[in-house]
Amino acid sequence: ETVNGFEDSDGCPDVVPPTDTDGDGIPDSSDSCPTQDETVNGFEDSDGCPDVVPPKDTDNDGIDDKIDHCPTQAETFNGIEDSDGCPDIATLQDSDKDGIVNSADLCPRSPETFNGFEDSDGCPDNSSVIDTDGDLIIDTLDQCPTQSETVNGFQDSDGCPDVAQPTDIDTDGIPDSIDSCPTQSETVNGFQDSDGCPDIVPTTDSASVSESENDNSLLQWTAVIASVITAVGAIGAAKLRKSS
Repeated sequence: ETVNGFEDSDGCPDVVPPTDTDGDGIPDSSDSCPTQDETVNGFEDSDGCPDVVPPKDTDNDGIDDKIDHCPTQAETFNGIEDSDGCPDIATLQDSDKDGIVNSADLCPRSPETFNGFEDSDGCPDNSSVIDTDGDLIIDTLDQCPTQSETVNGFQDSDGCPDVAQPTDIDTDGIPDSIDSCPTQSETVNGFQDSDGCPDIVPTTDSASVSESENDNSLLQWTAVIASVITAVGAIGAAKLRKSS
């Protein structure tokens, strides 16, 4: 009999089962923490103690390997995805995905509004104050936002360049710029119809015309009679010379 307090009355030698107070599978004789279960996690699993596992950070960038996308490469802390654990190429990063890299983007976290207004600064725009063509008419009111208004007194609020219609105040079809009487309509009568003025057509004095015509007729007849007399005299003289 093995007298050890274990079945000492049976007369047999004993093989005493090891004691494991905390039931973690590690005998108390080998268990550094016999009353506390071992935490089986791959970390010092044979000491019989619960574990507080220190975080593993292979690249020493302060980001636990469990959440580090690049556990063997240290994070570049530059404000660009600093929690992913990976080194960054800042010049190629585009955090807001607007096509403008962060190094050139004034608003790297807010995408650019591509509307023709400062599209290279990388910032969203307040469309209510945008004036793309710089004609002082904002795009929301400008019918030609990329073409400047021609300020000439003709439709100056539409924001478009103008081919100004010629003014014709008296509506006689002759533009004021060449109308000598822009507020009085032309009298179209074949007399100076291009000057734009109403006309007083000069009239001919019928009495004077008649008198002039009579004078001309008298002169013509006097000349005819004189010619006849001259011819008759010449014929008579010729006959006298022939008879003598």
